[in-house]
Amino acid sequence: MNRTKEQRLNELSEELSKFKFIYEGRVRFAEVDSYRVVHNLQYFYWLETARIEYLRNLNIGLNNISLINELLFMSVHAEIDYFNVAGFDDEYQVLTRISQIRNSSFSFRNIIRLKNGIILVSASATLTHVDPKTKTPKRINDDLRLKIKNFEGDEVILID
Repeated sequence: MNRTKEQRLNELSEELSKFKFIYEGRVRFAEVDSYRVVHNLQYFYWLETARIEYLRNLNIGLNNISLINELLFMSVHAEIDYFNVAGFDDEYQVLTRISQIRNSSFSFRNIIRLKNGIILVSASATLTHVDPKTKTPKRINDDLRLKIKNFEGDEVILID
């Protein structure tokens, strides 16, 4: 079934209440293209920044050492749907949540909207926790699972 843009935006509006973390930013001049709108690739950078800030918000020790030696996550899937455009100096919000935790991976859901509420994009990404030495999937530790579960509550699905 093909849904219209309006139907999809209505569905996303209903999903907004599930998000407990919001990262805010402002479009910089370097992020717009010759059409004076944010270049499509920039949204992925905003999503990555929001994911890092989300984890930092949960007091997960992110630093140069931990990101190399302990908490190595690799993106294995990302998708994005574009609905509206942003331009230079627009203020935006990246709503971020973890929707699912599996044995060695978790799934992020994001909505990027202008500060006035206009939805720009909907996105999802799956990150896999890997062993820093072998680069093979490694179970997400219970402490991290608990922090996410405590923050997200019933909105996160745990699958082992």
